[in-house]
Amino acid sequence: MSRGIAFDIGTSGFRVQLVDLETKKVLRTAITLRHPLPGANVMDHLNFAIKVSEDIAHKLMINAFERILSQMNVDLGSIEKIAVCGNPIQLSLFEGIGIKDLAYADPKYLEAEKIEIQSRNAKVVSSQELGIKGIDAKILIPPAIKHEIGADALAMMLKSNFLDNKEISLVTDYGTNAEMALKVGDKIFTGSAASGPALEGQEI
Repeated sequence: MSRGIAFDIGTSGFRVQLVDLETKKVLRTAITLRHPLPGANVMDHLNFAIKVSEDIAHKLMINAFERILSQMNVDLGSIEKIAVCGNPIQLSLFEGIGIKDLAYADPKYLEAEKIEIQSRNAKVVSSQELGIKGIDAKILIPPAIKHEIGADALAMMLKSNFLDNKEISLVTDYGTNAEMALKVGDKIFTGSAASGPALEGQEI
């Protein structure tokens, strides 16, 4: 039996669902109580990766994902596909690609510091490429729209049929890191903010 994994890399934790690829039914769901990287918001995770090690951040996320899979009572050999979603910082750390270009908004600063702009286009990679042990699966990674609007916002727009609306429309993913999209005619305006910590009165 062929199985798939839907993996949402949230800012506050991971959500993983085991899916039967033939019936499309969700068989199991696992949710972590926190993110494997220290910090309460996406900027903390970015800061940790830059100041401590991007490689360590990547390995911590991969190890956490492997532990979740090991507890889902599934034959790892049956997992054929893993669909991943998250904001650009979370996806970049999971993929193990550079994130320094996400830390600064000014293109002149990026150029002056010779910080390479990473490609965050849609791609399909193997689980071995990311260092995930015990499985041989294709990992489907959706694209980021820009550095503060990622694949999770794009998935929200597609799943809600937001793009097909003719009227002025607003759609929001209100998590720890919130994304919004406003559609006016043929134009779409997007933005994001660390809404969860802000509502909880934490410093950012």
